[in-house]
Amino acid sequence: MPDDFDELYEFFRGFNLVHALKIRRLRFFRLASVDREIRSFKDSFDELWMHDGEIFRLKKEISRNSIHVLQGMFGKKADAEEMLRIDSEFEVLDREKIRTFFSKYISNPKSADNLFRLLFGHGISLYLLATQRIPYLKRYLPTISKADTASMYDAEYAREDIENLRHLIKNFDLIVENLKKDCELSKIFLRDFRELYREKAGLRIIGYGEISTVMKVEKGTYLDESFKRIQIDESKWIWKKMPPFPDLESVRVFNRQYIEYRELLVNDIGIAVPPQMLSYFPREGFCAVYAGQEREDPNLICSTLIRHLGKKDAETLFLLILWELLKVFHFNLPESGTKIGIDGQLSNWVLKPQDKGKISHTDSLLYIDTSTPLYRINGEEQLNTELFIKNAPSFLRMFIKIFFLKEVVDRYYDIRSVIIDIIANLYKEKRADLIDNFIACANDFMREKGISDRPITRTEIDKYYKSDAFIWRFFQFSRRVDKFIIEKIFRKKYYYRLPEKIER
Repeated sequence: MPDDFDELYEFFRGFNLVHALKIRRLRFFRLASVDREIRSFKDSFDELWMHDGEIFRLKKEISRNSIHVLQGMFGKKADAEEMLRIDSEFEVLDREKIRTFFSKYISNPKSADNLFRLLFGHGISLYLLATQRIPYLKRYLPTISKADTASMYDAEYAREDIENLRHLIKNFDLIVENLKKDCELSKIFLRDFRELYREKAGLRIIGYGEISTVMKVEKGTYLDESFKRIQIDESKWIWKKMPPFPDLESVRVFNRQYIEYRELLVNDIGIAVPPQMLSYFPREGFCAVYAGQEREDPNLICSTLIRHLGKKDAETLFLLILWELLKVFHFNLPESGTKIGIDGQLSNWVLKPQDKGKISHTDSLLYIDTSTPLYRINGEEQLNTELFIKNAPSFLRMFIKIFFLKEVVDRYYDIRSVIIDIIANLYKEKRADLIDNFIACANDFMREKGISDRPITRTEIDKYYKSDAFIWRFFQFSRRVDKFIIEKIFRKKYYYRLPEKIER
């Protein structure tokens, strides 16, 4: 992938590697035992040495811990040389070229400016910290070469080396403070740069949900963890467009919840979930957010499978889902602590068959709807659920918030309600012939496993589906009205894609 900015990519790769080295050094400096030794060295530095003319050696009685601290203060010669190389490159970087680079690959101008300020801005910047550090590294490098040996006891030091050691100990606090600020700024820069960097890529919509759009990247380039550019022709990832987020901080809070929800499902409950990631792009006044997940075989999504299965295989598939929901039920049993909400409908499960073409009780499932991380800690909802009514028509949001939001969210924490939703959606999947069988299967399962002693009835299913279908038809109609008002009357951009007519 030839590019006019190849030397910048090389610089950022090196910068990323050096950041990892600095983090390790900062951790070493922050050890309490190191700090104590440094204070001790300040008071008794001359007592560490014996000398013969201009040749100095460490005294044999000095403890190994003290030797470890002295070596650690300097670190490895190769590491110091790499730090000096990257710091020195700051002095010769073409700033206008970097501005052009950010303008080309960072879509939001404000974000591009923020990245540039982290590198070269007034006040504390990565450039300033690097230029402050260069004289120290140049001065210490000859002594580092001697300290980076198997045995400092046998190394011979010149008077210049001793003065370097004395200078390092004297300026230890200043050096650590420089390193701390550098690590903090570098972390922000590297995180934001990697997440914001995008080369042009093609997006293809592969499906619509009731609210969200699902798409995949067909070509493009991204930066991996080591800042290497990776060309993709067709991504193994699919992306769900999320509601707009007001700022970067709310995105980062959501990303933490997105990760924690998956970890709860996988590690605490035992429900398998594909790998996932979050991408976001600052826009004027909001952030566009996409929840990514490794793509699974669409033919094995349970809502697709169910349309072609016989009654016996369909019931087996349903039982596999019930066993997964039982895990959630058991996890949620304690009165306090963490509770998980789950949307168990068929379209959110992927079958992983042991024998292709057959369905067995020993098959496993993947849960693929983690983009709404519903979980409560001691009764407090962790997700800001109001973010998810932003997809609703503007004139309905307050009404939904006051009268429906809590009731809808509560459903996902009640396994009986989740099961009702699964069965009722058989109408939507054109398999109403399975409803009575599924009701009987669910009632037996709930009674045997202690989920509920209140049987589900056909009347309850029919009433639920009629109400649910009416609400969604009205919701989609209202969104079309909202789109018309925003685009035709207010002459503004409507940020959501509306699905074609959804059959029910």
